[in-house]
Amino acid sequence: MRRIVAISVFVSMVTAVLVASPSLADSGGRGGGGLDAYSALVTPSQIGELARLGHDVAEQRAGANGTTVDLVLSPSQRDDLVKKGINPQLKKVKGKTLKQLAAEDAVNGYTVWRSYDEPGGIRDQMYAIAANNPSIAKLVKLGTTIQGREILAVKLTQGARGQKDGSRPAVLYSATQHAREWIATEVDRRLMNWYVDQWRANDKDVKKLLQSTELWFMPVANPDGYQYTFSTERLWRKNLRDNDGNGQISVGDGVDPNRNFPNHWGYDNEGSSAIPSSETYRGTAPSSEAETKAMKGLLDRVKFTFQVNYHSNGQWLLYPEGWQIGTATADDPIYYAMSGNLDKPAIKDFHPGLSSDVLYVTNGETTDYAHASRGTLAWTPELSPGCDGCGFVFPDDPALVQAEFERNLPFARSVADSATHPDNPSSVVELTTKPFYLESEDPYKRGIPGTQMTFK
Repeated sequence: MRRIVAISVFVSMVTAVLVASPSLADSGGRGGGGLDAYSALVTPSQIGELARLGHDVAEQRAGANGTTVDLVLSPSQRDDLVKKGINPQLKKVKGKTLKQLAAEDAVNGYTVWRSYDEPGGIRDQMYAIAANNPSIAKLVKLGTTIQGREILAVKLTQGARGQKDGSRPAVLYSATQHAREWIATEVDRRLMNWYVDQWRANDKDVKKLLQSTELWFMPVANPDGYQYTFSTERLWRKNLRDNDGNGQISVGDGVDPNRNFPNHWGYDNEGSSAIPSSETYRGTAPSSEAETKAMKGLLDRVKFTFQVNYHSNGQWLLYPEGWQIGTATADDPIYYAMSGNLDKPAIKDFHPGLSSDVLYVTNGETTDYAHASRGTLAWTPELSPGCDGCGFVFPDDPALVQAEFERNLPFARSVADSATHPDNPSSVVELTTKPFYLESEDPYKRGIPGTQMTFK
């Protein structure tokens, strides 16, 4: 899947200062019904209107007659957009909406997916992996959510429990800041188990790696929201902050944990929203949320060399900067060497590149914070939807899930293998870095001032 995005076309169309919008705050939020996926053919000015109203555009596809955008809406939100001249239609896969597909997957119990709370669920599995592998695994509680759930991470390294956190070059593999992105949890969980299994099988490379490197895993960074997608609303995105204080959670509540970090928090209303009911609501202040404090605290304490922050969906491999377009970092040669580009990507069929240019502008976002504030080079792989049109409802199909994990494994391993020598990384695409350059070797960055520094 590909999204053709020209964010710069829309920047001028987005109102500089947003106020709470009745359309979003009132329509779906209070008894508006369940969420479902929609698509709509829109003009550039209507994309600006969607941003002004605080809607998260999940995907954009340019065509001869305009741009088709994907949205997650309640029925009343959809009705409100119709009144504004935008006509969202339910997305269907083999004649079924994504809500129907999700219900069909759930009716007989899941083969792959596990909630956070259930016996044998994600929380229990993290406790078990630490208990069963004491020589290399340590469970760390990072915080507690609004609803009292533990926010957990597992550290893998030889002598994990006696080795001070951050005393070795470290990599953080995090996932599921956005609750509905179940495939992100599963890829991260399987990666954690893969390293443990290879260690137990006496894999020489993995044993050597864990003697010199710390690998941290945080499969569910938003436990409340993740659990809510199993119990109540499959397409829920945010955490469970009760924005209106009415004592119940409904469409319109919640804060986006991936817009709540201090770096460029609230910089503009394109990269995040000031509207509490928006899907990209950034919260009342930087790091206002327990989920943000937990991950930020870990990033601050351990000072990772690299972070891989799994999301879905779309098949992109994104890296900083995200807060404005055309803004490469000074570490761009390393990002390019490890990520490749559209012609030769580090993850098969993915589109690597600057987050702001390849996908869309974000602010208060995790990887921008990690890089700018902690010196941690960080990526956001946006994982596959599993089937054409499946969006956030990746099928409950063991073969498809395993295929997605295996597709992402080589890049994940290259990041771990490079932690001790990040300036000369182990590249999946066999690219090398230079100690100094005047022009980026990535042809897709031609014209970006930060990567083209020659002059007459």
